[in-house]
Amino acid sequence: MGYAGDRLPADPDDFEKLIFACKGAHYNAVLCKYTDRRAEICRKHGVKIMVDLLVGDHHVYKNLDGAGALCRSLRDSDVVYAYHLWSDRVGGTIAGRNRDINNVHQWDPNHATYVGDYHARAIGGLEDPDVIGYYDFHWKRLGHFRHLHRAWAAARRTEAPFLKYVDAAPGRIGAGNYNRVLYTISTSIAFGLKGYMYHYVGDIDTNTWEWKAVGEDLERVNAAVAPLGPELMKIGLPTAVYSTPITKTAKDRPTDNATPTVPPEFNPIPEDHWVEVAKGEVIMGVFQDDEGRDALFLANHNCYQTQPIELEFNVPVKSVSRFDRQRAEWVELGKSDAGTRFDVPPAAGELVRVAR
Repeated sequence: MGYAGDRLPADPDDFEKLIFACKGAHYNAVLCKYTDRRAEICRKHGVKIMVDLLVGDHHVYKNLDGAGALCRSLRDSDVVYAYHLWSDRVGGTIAGRNRDINNVHQWDPNHATYVGDYHARAIGGLEDPDVIGYYDFHWKRLGHFRHLHRAWAAARRTEAPFLKYVDAAPGRIGAGNYNRVLYTISTSIAFGLKGYMYHYVGDIDTNTWEWKAVGEDLERVNAAVAPLGPELMKIGLPTAVYSTPITKTAKDRPTDNATPTVPPEFNPIPEDHWVEVAKGEVIMGVFQDDEGRDALFLANHNCYQTQPIELEFNVPVKSVSRFDRQRAEWVELGKSDAGTRFDVPPAAGELVRVAR
């Protein structure tokens, strides 16, 4: 609700009830048309605003005077997350999107711009973006890993973190939908994803301001992902992304291959790599944190089955830690025979830090 045509509650009291519900469901930003009253409400509840510059008096290229005046007025705002400039097919309009980014940088040099695309096809051509993103609705339209490779490449070229607009209902509501949404996010984190958004309507009861079924699914997803947030911001983009061979698809069905095979979109973990996955079917993003320590994000290839993981190290390792989401802290893992073991839950991913 809110992209290029604001359908969020106009009444401030109702808007506040919505923001209160969003904060309780582990959201940290709302995409909407900016008003001072909305900013007060969001500040009160610790929620940022992604200011939509595709609406009315503040349209970034249809109303330059209005957009410029708003952005200049928000230079010192503590409630603005970013300016939303686009979330659709960029196509041949890349010059226009670069123009918009440049204009907003001049109007407000203190806050980020966001440009999203379909299938991440054009965002690599942005000249000076702050945050980039894309959508693909891959459960229905396919291409998930192909598009992630594009987004990862675009993020490296532009030196901008990438976000993703995620389908809120790719599966059976109240059942497998949670798994499918979490799988999309977990596997994307292995490629360096730093945030995600949903655009959806009708999933909160405007009488009670309680979430309906889809909203409840997404609240569970957010609860699983949110504790990782501060740690994911410390590890930047992966230097490499690999996959183990797999025997089951994301839907927990046997693959067509007679023997375990690395999916065609991936490179296998090199035989001389410093860490090997001896057991488990995962995507492995290889990172370094802001202190130069090695970090791995291991995303489950399977939406519905836990993966018991065994890591083996080909170099001397001092310690191995896993980020415990429930406790929101690092927990040291035991080592034996230069390896370590842990489980990755269905559709989820685990962040591991290795000190050498």
